[in-house]
Amino acid sequence: MNRSRLSLWRIAGRLTATAVFIAGCTSSTAEAPTGSSGSGSSVMASPSVADVSTSRSPSAASSVVTTPPEPATTEASASPDPAAREATDRAAIETQWVAFWDVYNRIVRTPSEQRQRALESVAVDPILSEIVDAAARFDSQGLDYYGSVVQHPYWLTPVDGQAFAVMRDCQDQSQYGSVYVATNVKRSVGVDRNSLQAGFVRGDDGVWRVQNFQHLENVPC
Repeated sequence: MNRSRLSLWRIAGRLTATAVFIAGCTSSTAEAPTGSSGSGSSVMASPSVADVSTSRSPSAASSVVTTPPEPATTEASASPDPAAREATDRAAIETQWVAFWDVYNRIVRTPSEQRQRALESVAVDPILSEIVDAAARFDSQGLDYYGSVVQHPYWLTPVDGQAFAVMRDCQDQSQYGSVYVATNVKRSVGVDRNSLQAGFVRGDDGVWRVQNFQHLENVPC
């Protein structure tokens, strides 16, 4: 991938970041912390609810101290063999994708002063700041995430040694959604085949981080 194409990917990633998070938070995966209205007496089925994967009951969980996971790192020139380098990059990205959802799913229960640091190990702006802001909205609405997601990542475009990569995921969010903490009433629930696309950037430290993600409404999986 040449420099101009890489720049286009970055621009496209930033232009869709807001839509990505809104889709990923409200109609993208299980349901990210959003300001969407919802009734405590009914469950909203959502094609995507960017949720927090956790096995703990949100109603019973208070603030938890989050320790950022050890990031998966790769070097652009780690191997002279292109095939081996590609496999290494993809493995590192997929590992970070799982780690991202782990942090994301626990973000509402993470003390507000620790949220930025927790996300820095797996995400960069614009998605990082958007998740922090959305978590604050969830706080004000008495909402949290419940359940967990199951990733099924796949690739259409190779990393090709570049510092930006795009991966897709046919994610199972059928056991994931948002819930009213006070009543433990589910507000929304995801679907079992949620088509997502995520953009990743490799930092100077060799760590891949999520820059944006979006729900692909017209891409079945």
